[in-house]
Amino acid sequence: MTENDNDDQEGLFKEAMMDVQPLKKANRSAELKKPATKVPESTLRARRQAAQMEDKPGGAALSEAWVEPIEPEQKLVYSRSGIQHTRMRQLRQGLLPIQYQLDLHGYRIEEARELISEFLLFCRNEGMQCVRIIHGKSHRSTNRQNTLKSHVNHWLRQLPEVLAFCSAPPSEGGTGSLLVLLKRKA
Repeated sequence: MTENDNDDQEGLFKEAMMDVQPLKKANRSAELKKPATKVPESTLRARRQAAQMEDKPGGAALSEAWVEPIEPEQKLVYSRSGIQHTRMRQLRQGLLPIQYQLDLHGYRIEEARELISEFLLFCRNEGMQCVRIIHGKSHRSTNRQNTLKSHVNHWLRQLPEVLAFCSAPPSEGGTGSLLVLLKRKA
């Protein structure tokens, strides 16, 4: 092949690719696994009661005690003792596949507490291990004590089915969401 042939090939290629547009980045949330069927409310109630009785001394609900205020951009990291450093690194870097997510935007604190309990119980019963909870950053809140982010941080530390959680990498929601690692279903 001569240099003239290479120039012809390159010119043909450029001409053929002139109208090509790059693909848009896919929305990862659309790829998340959805539950196959809706679980009846009576079943959810029974599961919640059973989980409270077996996992919590005296069946206590999530604490209403004072909650440590969290700044909107503060990164959160928590893990129970015994979690491998490699597993935590994978969680922090967003390397574990997110199997389901809960978006708490627009919910009041009381509603969010109930939703989180139901969500995590459902996910664990379905055998999911890594989920995302989107709590937002509460930039517009003047009283940091009452932010959803602060409460979610407080509640997740109380739940025995939560092994670890951390703020998501920027591509997965950043400090406005948490990646949560759940215990395997027994």
